[in-house]
Amino acid sequence: MDPLSIDTNLFSFLFSDGDLRKINIQGKEIIQRIYFAVRDEEWLNIEYVVKNFNSELSGTTAIYSYDLIFKKSKVDFTARLTIKIEHNQLVIEAFGKASTNFMKNRIGLCIHLPSSLKGTPCNVSHIDHTFTSTELPRLVSPHQPIKEISQIELQSDGFQVRINFEGDIFEMEDQRNWTDASYKIYSTPLELPFPIEVKKGDLFHQKISVTVLPNVYTTTYSGNEDPKNTGQQMFPSPRLGTIIPGNLAGDMMNHFLERDTFPFSFLRIDFHLYNDSWEEKVVNSILFARKKNIPVYALLYFSEQYKSEIEIFKSFCKHNSLLQFIHSIALLSSEEFVPADNYLRDLIPVLRTFFPNARIGAGTDANFAQLNRNFPSFQEIDFSCYSIQPQEHASDRLSITENIMGQYDTVKTAQSLGKGMPIHITALSLFRRFNANVEKHTSDNHVANYPYAGSNFETAWFIGALHELIAAGAEAIISIFYPVLNSPLLSFFEILSNHPPEGFYPDCSSSPEKYASLAWKSKGKKHSVIANLTDGPIIILQNSCKMKLDPHEIQYTEKEITDQSES
Repeated sequence: MDPLSIDTNLFSFLFSDGDLRKINIQGKEIIQRIYFAVRDEEWLNIEYVVKNFNSELSGTTAIYSYDLIFKKSKVDFTARLTIKIEHNQLVIEAFGKASTNFMKNRIGLCIHLPSSLKGTPCNVSHIDHTFTSTELPRLVSPHQPIKEISQIELQSDGFQVRINFEGDIFEMEDQRNWTDASYKIYSTPLELPFPIEVKKGDLFHQKISVTVLPNVYTTTYSGNEDPKNTGQQMFPSPRLGTIIPGNLAGDMMNHFLERDTFPFSFLRIDFHLYNDSWEEKVVNSILFARKKNIPVYALLYFSEQYKSEIEIFKSFCKHNSLLQFIHSIALLSSEEFVPADNYLRDLIPVLRTFFPNARIGAGTDANFAQLNRNFPSFQEIDFSCYSIQPQEHASDRLSITENIMGQYDTVKTAQSLGKGMPIHITALSLFRRFNANVEKHTSDNHVANYPYAGSNFETAWFIGALHELIAAGAEAIISIFYPVLNSPLLSFFEILSNHPPEGFYPDCSSSPEKYASLAWKSKGKKHSVIANLTDGPIIILQNSCKMKLDPHEIQYTEKEITDQSES
């Protein structure tokens, strides 16, 4: 069914494919999303179809009901959902039944609070009848910030929102760990064993009630101000790199060998030193880097045999004349998400002696969550690193766009953990490179074609993501994408390369879910790119200029810098 806009005197939201999205109260987004999920033993979401949608309107009461049919492999589960809106209350109730035996990690209602509410005061009633007064985390919380929730009250200017949970034990996680721009409240607690078996005939029932009350609190909260949107100081330019995908190496290398320039500052090459055949897998990338005289960003994956592996790596670099090409080394573990401190204590002195000019860091090539929960305590590193992709939990276009705004806080949190240590993004990709729930890392960097590859939407997503990461202060960013030759994304990186940034302006999108923007100074000119993220035309006001963008249109502009304040 087509998306349905629902608007009452108090509530407004979008009903789309079984989800409640963008729940606004008096025009302010308080809830990003409410939905029902079934997740299997590998934490993969089971897709569903919506059937039997029905609506009833009676006076000031509206009732919407529908079925969600989950079927995949052994999973066969049906949920009947009812949405009731009456006066100052929105109620979502779910009744579910299993038609087969299967293993699950989670079944039930989930609610997302937007990360724009960070720092918002909240009062929590727990299932043991205790009470907590706290606030939504400002920096990304590595673990569940609020547990055993029966009710949570959020304070806002002019009103108060009370959310009640029934039918299971609910808790909150900070989804910015995966760059989702939200706090998710879900059931069942992660500290309980999983996966567990669902038996044929098992019944499920949950209920979430959202009640709007007058705000009885006198404290005015102003903690949601975002420092990246204030001031005129320019942001430093990060180093931008990429990889040569192994399965596309021939076409991509030939494309750039035929051109005078390579539109990136460096090339990422992965060295899986625990694998006996690692040398043959890196040869083509090394030859390409040498031909184009491109610096190499080396990701070194070690096992517990790291002392012998580092000696083999040193011999390989010497034999292949790599010493002068490697400018950065990220130390990663083949066995854990983040290498143990004892590995780093042994490896870094050896590497500093052999690569005296290289910067050496450590972290993960998985999600920020893995770094946030296992940040190296060994301080003798030059940077920490992690990767970013927007589809850990959802793959619809609205979620992908929303999650752009979750990236800024990951960099700020990592900087806080490292006491100001520089942050590198080892992989910025629109697609999910591997499942960190069951794998520690990807064994290769083959990039298969994926939805939005080579599209204007992908380019717009990268523009928005780069703005967030640059504004947060990321020092190096490695973009990984399917290299459709002459695609709008490659064109974007070539324009950046042809007009090398001397600094980025703090210009930002006033509607980041509608359009992305990026502006930089280069050789006395201000260059800008603005990209429409939506399926429809939009009119925007950017820097006092009014412009219209067609669906997914990308516009580039440049102008001479005449105002001293812009330089």
